[in-house]
Amino acid sequence: MLVLDKKNTEVLYDIIILGGGVAGLAAAMTAGQLGLHALVLEKAVFGGAVAVLETVSGYPGIEKIGGWELTQTMVRQAKKVGCELLDSIEVIAVEELANKTFNIKCSEGNQFRARAVVITTGGQPRLLGLEDEARFAQRGIHTCAQCAGPRYMGREVAVAGNGSWAVEAALHLLSIGSRVKFITGDATMSGNVILINKLNSHKHFQFFGGYHVKELYGAEHLEEIDMVELDTGKIKNIKVSAVFVYRGIMPNIKIVTARKDAKGFLLVDENYMTSLPGVFATGRVVYADLPIQVLVGDGSKASLSAAAWLQADA
Repeated sequence: MLVLDKKNTEVLYDIIILGGGVAGLAAAMTAGQLGLHALVLEKAVFGGAVAVLETVSGYPGIEKIGGWELTQTMVRQAKKVGCELLDSIEVIAVEELANKTFNIKCSEGNQFRARAVVITTGGQPRLLGLEDEARFAQRGIHTCAQCAGPRYMGREVAVAGNGSWAVEAALHLLSIGSRVKFITGDATMSGNVILINKLNSHKHFQFFGGYHVKELYGAEHLEEIDMVELDTGKIKNIKVSAVFVYRGIMPNIKIVTARKDAKGFLLVDENYMTSLPGVFATGRVVYADLPIQVLVGDGSKASLSAAAWLQADA
């Protein structure tokens, strides 16, 4: 990746994109195509959660592609249109300056300036909130089926949560030979109907709608769980070697003072602008559960809106 001089803070970018997942990379590609001087700052690895997916399903125009291949292609495309990409950079604050520009402060001491900002920083997994959850972290409690799933080939596991990412996780676990129990407080699964039908027709899949995970049991590793049926309060015990938690995310938005909704997600208008003029946001800092193709489209549209705002403000 591009290495920038930490002292090089005099450069004024047209747009700085915070977060290098698929929404951020799509925003970068669009900014570059529009001729904007753009920089993408990513805390970890470009591609985000999508990069670890074995297979990306339902992406327009592509029958089958791995998450790493898709995201690395997006990285190359963003660089090809002139975007600068910098990883291993943690943004700690977005400061609005008096001259209608923004200062991006980073934990390593870097500072970058821009005329507009697009926030696509995603979030941290929302966990079960149980007393013993930390004790079983990486010992049966996981938040990434693609990462930890191979440990549980041929074993009983659970997916706790709902939505597109939970459905994809369950399918992945089935594909590697696990027997999957899908536990959600909702009456039905939500997400891609075709994928849901695949789950329901699989002989090693069980659906538990209207349940929450209540207790975790095990010595050194998770061995079983109690589920509570929400309508009746009845407890059901099942033996599982792992629970993969997909209950949505807690958005990474402490870096900005823009208005948020009751759940902590950034509020944006129809043009993806936050309550701070010149600061735009999209992806999972705005919506908890979105399929990949929507994340990509929204990233591109946020960049288009930022470009239009810059032109109007010129």
